[in-house]
Amino acid sequence: MNKILLVFLLMLLPMLSIAQKKAQDTIKMNEIVIDAGKTNMKVQKIPVAVTAVSAREIETLKVDNLTNLNGFVPNLFMPEHGTRLNTDIYIRGIGVSKGEPSVGVYVDDIPYFDSGTVNFELADVQKIEVLRGPQGTLYGRNTMGGLIKVYTPEPGPSFGGKLKLDYGNYNQQKVVGSINLPVTEQFGVLLDGAYAHKDGFFTNQYDGSNPDQSDTYSGRVKMAYRLNDRLKMRWVTGYEKSNQNGFPYAVYDTNTQTIAPVNYNEPSLYDRKFLSNGLLFNYEANNFDVRLTGSFQQLKDLYQIDQDFLPTSIYFVDMARNNKAYVEELTFKAKADRKIQWIAGLFSFQRQLFKDVKFDLTTGHGPMRFLKTYDQSIDGGAIFGQARYPFGKFSLTGGLRFDMEKSRMDYNYDMIVGGNKIHRDDFVHFLSYHQLLPKVSLSYFPNEDITLYSTITKGYKAGGFNATFERDEDETYNPEYSWNYEAGLKSVWLDDRLTANLSVFYIDWQAQQVVQSVPSGRGIMIKNAGRSESKGLEFETRYKFNTSFNLAASFGYTDAYFVDYQKNTTTDYSGNTLPLVPKYTFGALANYKYLLQNKYINYILFNVNYKYFGKFYWDVDNVAYQDSYGLLNANISFALKKMTLGLWGKNLTGADYNRYYFTISSLHKAYAEPARPTQFGAFIKVKF
Repeated sequence: MNKILLVFLLMLLPMLSIAQKKAQDTIKMNEIVIDAGKTNMKVQKIPVAVTAVSAREIETLKVDNLTNLNGFVPNLFMPEHGTRLNTDIYIRGIGVSKGEPSVGVYVDDIPYFDSGTVNFELADVQKIEVLRGPQGTLYGRNTMGGLIKVYTPEPGPSFGGKLKLDYGNYNQQKVVGSINLPVTEQFGVLLDGAYAHKDGFFTNQYDGSNPDQSDTYSGRVKMAYRLNDRLKMRWVTGYEKSNQNGFPYAVYDTNTQTIAPVNYNEPSLYDRKFLSNGLLFNYEANNFDVRLTGSFQQLKDLYQIDQDFLPTSIYFVDMARNNKAYVEELTFKAKADRKIQWIAGLFSFQRQLFKDVKFDLTTGHGPMRFLKTYDQSIDGGAIFGQARYPFGKFSLTGGLRFDMEKSRMDYNYDMIVGGNKIHRDDFVHFLSYHQLLPKVSLSYFPNEDITLYSTITKGYKAGGFNATFERDEDETYNPEYSWNYEAGLKSVWLDDRLTANLSVFYIDWQAQQVVQSVPSGRGIMIKNAGRSESKGLEFETRYKFNTSFNLAASFGYTDAYFVDYQKNTTTDYSGNTLPLVPKYTFGALANYKYLLQNKYINYILFNVNYKYFGKFYWDVDNVAYQDSYGLLNANISFALKKMTLGLWGKNLTGADYNRYYFTISSLHKAYAEPARPTQFGAFIKVKF
């Protein structure tokens, strides 16, 4: 704690002292507009805590997937599982390791509902925005904790393209390419694709294979067509196929805090195919704008895993999923020059989720197989709206969302023992929920460079069905609710060279959805805790000394704990810290561009960045924990006329920590995935 606070203060104090002096020259920061399709508000004016990451920063920081944002976005944490089967996202302590996500993800205005789709290769990205706090009055489903929006480039007016080749140790390979094709003045096409491979960082002692070896193929087609002066259309389709050997998990000794070598006997894999399509129409009427969006997604994956992770056969799971989602949204928005800014819309979705599970259990009495099928449909919709009214130096924003959702589950469960098939259970159950979600925000603008705001928002996430249960009362879990209170200061200094933003928050969380083991220990389920709280602060600053040198830093503090969580008659977790929520997150980066006066190299760019995570617990019992750790990364690139060459390194100090941890209570064992070792490599990028 003392170390991170010292670093934080040392970076903050010189910036505050600089802000007292008059700048000798003017070097303005880029002004980023937040979600032009919704609010047309700049980062420094919107009454929400927002982090916007530019294309240059994405490349400089080597953000290959969304988990790489850890540390650079205050109070964002995405623990990295062994595969992409599920990706958990936590913002300000709000999140869940299983079930429906609590943080929304949009890519090119298309919502990614399933947690198995959000960990994808970032091939060609223009900007990433992370909005913290509930966003239900503007966006789709399950944005109780916040929202991550990814934007890829739009088709442009000129022909061109780029190709990037990247190679690192452990045979890490990545190829990214894109090409822009302006067919006519009104119609353009942008194509991009990527291939990524790694041999893996670990070896399975049992057979010498690499459990985390993987290959990923992805591509995207984006078309933009302006039909006339008022109407334009955009169509985008993307596809990704990934294959991985398995999970690099090994037995963890909680007494000695050491990990044994990966050592399991059953060949394992995770294969995923993901298709995403979206069609968007924008119409500019005289007094307002209209947007109509429709999208379709399909996730098909296969998961075959030695789930005991031991050299003897005990558990083996074979699971196939086929999930589809259809989304429609219609919004009406006031013109940007209107005094009262408003937006109103309708949102609907339909999801079809099918899962076929085969679970093999080997006991002293012989093998047993459990067969389960889940055929679930979820239909939902919402009416939402938000308006902002300015008066003097103030602005009042009010929003409301009426959310509706219903779900149907068709479940079948059989067991095979000694060659005989025994029917265990089946049912068709229905769930239905609705909720009214208000939001109110007051902003004060003492001048053009300072924004003060306070916001109160209600958050909500519907309940659902458990995939594993052993008692009737565990078949379903209830919705969760929160009241979010936030206040913030956004400021710009020194002719837009320095920004400094501070926000504080308090979250009162009712019926939190918590993961716990089923009574037998062979599987997990979701239950509801009584009440939880999360409070903390976030600070972000950027300073551009001149055209060559700039610094940025972010700091997040979260104190999240159970106020009331009586797991059963003998176990009370009230007062325990919420799992997978680091106490602190810290990120700092420095860029220096050295200009050269020769005909070969335009400039050399140096980047050093550091990420730090405070202590956090792996489970609700607060027994196993990950102590604080930091990651040092760096790269250097040489910019030529049409080409860029570079070197990069990750975890240069060889930090030792666990990327993930879990227990299998029926085996009385703990497991972990160790940190990836120091990585380094080189790249070449060509533009044409």
